[in-house]
This record gives sequence, structure tokens and C-alpha cells, in this order.
Amino acid sequence: MCVGAIIHARIARVFYGARDEKAGAFGSVFDLGRDGRMNHCVEVYGGLMEAPAAALLREFFQARRG
Repeated sequence: MCVGAIIHARIARVFYGARDEKAGAFGSVFDLGRDGRMNHCVEVYGGLMEAPAAALLREFFQARRG
């Protein structure tokens, strides 16, 4: 859903920290931002501050699961 919104909004570049190996749509499971079938391509830069970003996500979901 996020990638769809990004493509429809014609956002040119996306920067993210941690990859989602289970459901990621930008260079993980899929690479929809660079899919030639879409009507817009997105430059994607991943892995920025990857270790701290992954730690934040891990802590967040551990707290949610209680």
C-alpha cells in the first residue's frame, strides 16, 4: 500500500533504513519502485543507518507483542 501511494504521488526518491525481508516491496521481497510495468519509477536508497533502524523496529514489535 505504501509503494502504491508513493507511485501515485510520483515521489522521485525514497530513503529507508531497515529492510523487511518478509514483506518488503522496495528491494526485499519485491522491487515495485523499479518495476518497468509501473507508470512511474522511484529511486530507492535502502540501508541508511540500518542497524539502529532495525533495532528500533525490533523493539517496537517486541513491545507490541508484550
